[in-house]
Amino acid sequence: MNPLIGMLASQFGGPVIQQISQQIGANEGTTQSAVGMALPMLLSAFGNRAEATGQVAQGDDGSILDDVMGFVGNAGAANMGSALLGQVLGGGTHNAMADTISQNTGMENGAANQLLGLLAPLVMGALGKSSQEQGGLDANGIAQMIGGMSGGNDFLGMATKAIDADGDGNIVEDIGNMLGKLF
Repeated sequence: MNPLIGMLASQFGGPVIQQISQQIGANEGTTQSAVGMALPMLLSAFGNRAEATGQVAQGDDGSILDDVMGFVGNAGAANMGSALLGQVLGGGTHNAMADTISQNTGMENGAANQLLGLLAPLVMGALGKSSQEQGGLDANGIAQMIGGMSGGNDFLGMATKAIDADGDGNIVEDIGNMLGKLF
């Protein structure tokens, strides 16, 4: 399993999923499925942005991962993460991801938006921590690290492949295409 995926997956055990479920008002099974879908989406989107813009989350040491339970239990965490997503990816991508999660898991759209807001800072923390552990990566290094994640047989890699309709490794455009068919 890719170390970045392992780092993230290890953070989402039973108590954390339970806390997230309570925070967003969804049942635990749906939340677990949605997390499994959201993590590769966020990683892919952040990797594509790093590759396209040459920008990486600077100064993120991953310390947010030291107290995931405390973070997801914070009432303002989802709003903070949503603001981060809006700045980094833009509202359209954030909404497209939430719509896809909602359609594929049955989770309410508002809960899916909150979930993405909770997960975004954790994903950014994992990226920062992985970058530091590898001696500091530039945008291309981050993009390569993320790009390698979908090649394995782990659940998150399978979720990425399921969403990536055209097999190009970029699931954000596939989410946009899904939404375009709806309107």
